[in-house]
Amino acid sequence: MIISKAPYRVALVFFGGFLILSSTLAKASYIEKCLRNEQPDRHCAQIQANMERWTDSINEAADKVSIDPLLLKAVVGIESHFNDSAHSRSGPVGLVQILPGTASKLGFSKEQLKNPQMNLEAGATYLKVQEAQFHDNYLAVVAYNLGGRTTSPNKRAQHHAHAYAKEVMSLFDYFQSQGNSNLAN
Repeated sequence: MIISKAPYRVALVFFGGFLILSSTLAKASYIEKCLRNEQPDRHCAQIQANMERWTDSINEAADKVSIDPLLLKAVVGIESHFNDSAHSRSGPVGLVQILPGTASKLGFSKEQLKNPQMNLEAGATYLKVQEAQFHDNYLAVVAYNLGGRTTSPNKRAQHHAHAYAKEVMSLFDYFQSQGNSNLAN
């Protein structure tokens, strides 16, 4: 269960056999600061242009699998800063930074992931799978980052996944506060 009134977030998280109440001050990510025009620079201008460019595609992908388009938009913002050619040394590609192996399990080929719309659809599908399993946006985002699970024996990965989820949820809250239900800016 997530109760969110930005900038504070309270979360009840089942972790390692214990129910943990976590209250944290939501930290605005670089991308959120860009969108709020609190950190204007040339990279922020590109992020805003990329977001505008992919808005309709994000909406279409979210609608196709019945997930909240603002949550997908937040994932894309944190994962790739809306850059369709983003890639990582560890293998994730595209707007949603999905691993080809993960996408393959969902029926998407490595070649399809090079197509931005298909990349978004793969990420939306994967996020939908996590939502269906965990019934909670925060835990779904943690699982999205941890490869389908909410815990990891690797403490560093576990910490990173929760920090990542907090950034995504903070950006999600920002989009909701802007009345971006149709993803308009």
